[in-house]
Amino acid sequence: MSELNRQRFNRRSLFLGVALVAAVASSPADCQASHPYHVSHAEVNWNAKSGNFEIALCVWPADLEKALKGDAGKSLDLDKVENLDQMLEAYIEKRFRITQANSQSETSSEKSIPASLRWVGHERDLKKAWLYFEIPGNKTNRQWKIENRIFFELNEDQLNHIDFKFGDAAKVVISRKGQASHRVDASGQDKPANARTR
Repeated sequence: MSELNRQRFNRRSLFLGVALVAAVASSPADCQASHPYHVSHAEVNWNAKSGNFEIALCVWPADLEKALKGDAGKSLDLDKVENLDQMLEAYIEKRFRITQANSQSETSSEKSIPASLRWVGHERDLKKAWLYFEIPGNKTNRQWKIENRIFFELNEDQLNHIDFKFGDAAKVVISRKGQASHRVDASGQDKPANARTR
């Protein structure tokens, strides 16, 4: 996770700066109590040595608490939960996936089986929560399917922004309700409508 550690400060500063400016501009009232928009930001970096995807996901703690409460079926406080990392891992594993894209159509009965997620940990303060995990990749495959359904059960207007880096290829993917799954070609030969090349 050394690449993620090196970029952590820049990612946090950018995300927090944009989020706070937007919140203050759109809501003169106390923006910490409830934010006027719903967005998450993920950095997905492929590690050429391990073949794994290293992911850093930044979310609002208030949304995270609501989502975990919904999964647990009871009220909870993030500061008092003893098994918080296990709960976070279970929640993320159901909603964030990277699989090899099939060359066949998406309606095929043979669907990619999601790879097991390896939880690394999290950092959290009052304004943001960073969740760190890895998903096994493949050193030869260049066609991927990314699915990010984080907080879709909470917010109709949820937008999940993903910066996807695979070698020299860099793509931006935006997931929203009804459009959570995207094909990404990291070979540089295809530019899918759902993803934008940098």
